[in-house]
Amino acid sequence: MQPQNDTLQIYDIHLPDPVSAWPPAPGWWLLLIVILLAAVAAFFVWRKLRQRWQRRSDCLQQLQNLRSHFDKTDAQACAQINEILKLYCQQYFPQAVALHGQAWVDFLNQNSPVPLFNNQSARALAEAPYAPPRADWRQHYGELDDLLALAQRWLKNARTDLEKTGPQPAVRPSAKTEAN
Repeated sequence: MQPQNDTLQIYDIHLPDPVSAWPPAPGWWLLLIVILLAAVAAFFVWRKLRQRWQRRSDCLQQLQNLRSHFDKTDAQACAQINEILKLYCQQYFPQAVALHGQAWVDFLNQNSPVPLFNNQSARALAEAPYAPPRADWRQHYGELDDLLALAQRWLKNARTDLEKTGPQPAVRPSAKTEAN
């Protein structure tokens, strides 16, 4: 007897074509759009923060330059300190640029974590730039170095973003400045 050669005629297995990576599924397109929007938003936030830091560092540098050039009179230096602080406030608190006297000092104290300008330093900012020269300037207004240090400290710690402070209250001049 002869062995039967009963082999089945089976065709080889054909695998499907590989799945293509292109075009991506709609979920990948959505993820790409979200990532691009987040990158653009992060860029604009970074640019705004960089401008804020640049303005702060410019004002701090101006105060440092003022400290190294004390050949001016104390009243002139007080006026320049006021000018530098108002230059900084111009971008963040435009309503404060027009303030002067005690209202200006109150505004500075309201926008600082702790009130910095008290007694002689407050009097120096409020009155000295507008007062005539005095022989007893340092006894009446205090040391200019102390005022410069307070101005630098205010610039470093000033509350400028709305997350910390909320809406800015309107600053009204005090009774003392209204009488003047």
